[in-house]
Amino acid sequence: MAGIEREPAEVRIPKAALDALAAALSVRTVAMRTWPDGIEWMYPMGTWDDPHLEVALMPGGEEVWLRMSTDRSSVAVWTIQQWWGFVGELPGAAPQD
Repeated sequence: MAGIEREPAEVRIPKAALDALAAALSVRTVAMRTWPDGIEWMYPMGTWDDPHLEVALMPGGEEVWLRMSTDRSSVAVWTIQQWWGFVGELPGAAPQD
C-alpha cells in the first residue's frame, strides 16, 4: 500500500491455519472485521476465539496482507497475482482467464 513503510518481519503461518482459510474460501464462509484503521480483515467464520489466519485486500487492489491472529503486528504481503495463484488452486475455483 503506497505510503506505508513496514519493517521486514517473519510471519509464521501454520499449515492448519492456511488450510482452514482455504476451506472457508472454497465454500464462501468467511467473516470480516474492520479494524480501527479502516482495514477489513477476512477470517474463517467461527474461528475468532481460536488462532486463525486473517487476510485483507489493500485499497487499490495490488496487495493482499496476511497475518495470524496470535501476532497481528507481523504481516506478510502478497501481490495480487500471488493471491490469485493461491485461490486459483482451491477446490471449486473458477478457471483463470
